[in-house]
This record gives sequence, structure tokens and C-alpha cells, in this order.
Amino acid sequence: MKTLIILIFAIFLCSCTTKPWNKEAAKKWCMQDNKKYIDDGSVTTEKATKICDCIAEKMFAKYKSEAELNADKYNQMLVGKECVEAIEAGK
Repeated sequence: MKTLIILIFAIFLCSCTTKPWNKEAAKKWCMQDNKKYIDDGSVTTEKATKICDCIAEKMFAKYKSEAELNADKYNQMLVGKECVEAIEAGK
């Protein structure tokens, strides 16, 4: 559950990014936003990488631009939750 809260928070931080819109940029901001949780041991690097891969893939497929992504905070949260639950369930 703690992992879920951490990653949902990270998704909200996405609105600060001005990077090009692609999967690599989405994964990079996700990993950067979770660095402090990785460093303090709340989330393993492996788990964060898997979750960020999932989030980046789904966000890139769902939204055509960064502006569209930033305008849809609620669904960002749902995508993050879905990815965390899938990773924790071992899917």
C-alpha cells in the first residue's frame, strides 16, 4: 500500500515536466520522482523500474501529448494504481 501511495504521488509530479513526449521521458521522470523512495529502501530499484515501465507504456498509449496527460490527473492516478497492483500481484 505504501508503494501505491508513493507512486500515485509521483504521477502528480508529472505535471512539472517539460521533456519531449515519449516513453523514455515518462519512465525517466517516474524514476527520478521515486529516487528518494528507492534511496530510503521503501521501494526496490527493480520494483520501481517495473512500475515505471508500466506507467510509461500506459501513459504514452493513452495520451497524445504531455499537455493532454497533465490535464487528466484523476486518470493518471488510476493508471498508476493499476500498474502498482499488477506489479505487486506478480503480473
